[in-house]
Amino acid sequence: MPGDADATLLSVFRHIVDHGPLTRPELGTGVGLARATTSGAVNDLMRRGLVAELVPAPQGGPQGRRGRPTALLDLDDERHAVAGLEIGIDRILSAVYSLRGRELLRTERSVEPESVNPRSLLRRAQTALREVLDAAEDDRRTLLGVGVSVPGLVDASTGTVKYVPSLGWRDVALRAGVDEALGGRTPVLVDGDANFAALAERRARLREGLEAASLIYLTGTYGISAGVIADGRLWRGGRGMAGEVGHLVVDPDGPACVCGRRGCFETRAGLSAITTEALEPAAHRRRAGAGRAVLSAAVDELVARARTGDERVCGVLAEAGRWIGRGAAALTAVLDPRVVVLGGHYARLAPWLLEPAREAFAGAQLVPGTDIPTLEVSAGADWAPTEGAALAVLMSFADGSRPLPAAD
Repeated sequence: MPGDADATLLSVFRHIVDHGPLTRPELGTGVGLARATTSGAVNDLMRRGLVAELVPAPQGGPQGRRGRPTALLDLDDERHAVAGLEIGIDRILSAVYSLRGRELLRTERSVEPESVNPRSLLRRAQTALREVLDAAEDDRRTLLGVGVSVPGLVDASTGTVKYVPSLGWRDVALRAGVDEALGGRTPVLVDGDANFAALAERRARLREGLEAASLIYLTGTYGISAGVIADGRLWRGGRGMAGEVGHLVVDPDGPACVCGRRGCFETRAGLSAITTEALEPAAHRRRAGAGRAVLSAAVDELVARARTGDERVCGVLAEAGRWIGRGAAALTAVLDPRVVVLGGHYARLAPWLLEPAREAFAGAQLVPGTDIPTLEVSAGADWAPTEGAALAVLMSFADGSRPLPAAD
């Protein structure tokens, strides 16, 4: 456990991560510390290259005495960088960000169907990982770490991928593989896409002044997983692997699932099920070929057809929306969040999914009324897991999991 001084430093740092930019008085009020204590912690964080003072304040910002702009505190935007990598069945996304979230690099690579085994995907990811390192070094930054996102159950404490149905992975030591690919040059974190996306959603909402202490983020990419924020922190459950909600049985007489059961949530509201049902079988087979790595292209086609008013596609999306609403309501009955956020490809399909989902969600509440959780769409969409993976690196310092960078 950190000592009192360390705890104070981390409390101040975390508050700036979550709520910056803000004034020194706002920071002191937010963390409940005396002015001198807050100032000492801020100065320490500045020496470490983690926090900077912004002067003058943005137009319309707080004003000091005699109308002079009041300095704002935020994360340092110059000295360090954090990176995120998302590995999926049809693409690899990578990005590098300044601590303040400014994008320094963004790349997207398609993945062929035959490349979904761990070794092949890691080989394809190596190029992206090298670019991540180069981007930080070219900008003369210290890369504080890389977060790696995968669509499934992950033991984040060991970096082991326990199960990814869409990739067919079981017990894959992913962190060790990525660490080897990076040559041990920077720390590596591994987690599920929903958990990382939930972290990104939480901070985006905090900085917009929205509810973020209690939320569920539902992915809409390769399967359905949930990232759960409770009391302002990511909730992992007793074994660290909470959130694999796609394989909750919602329809016992429903279709067979890849996990071997029938009627799982994913068979009714997962993107693979939606695209298979909505697109004519022959056209879907032509696009899919022999592999599974076609989801993004299939969603592109769904959106194009839905915009033309295609009755088949719109009908399938509406029905999927109703299943999403029912499933989300079941989760709220157990976890009682203030908001459920739909992310990933669900955000792109929201014009046709959201209203049926909201109707079913409201109708399935145990206690109907006005004070029920809200069902919303993420603004982060496709890149939320990548952004959240990078943010998780930063949060690993703020929560004390890793020592802060040394001061000058």
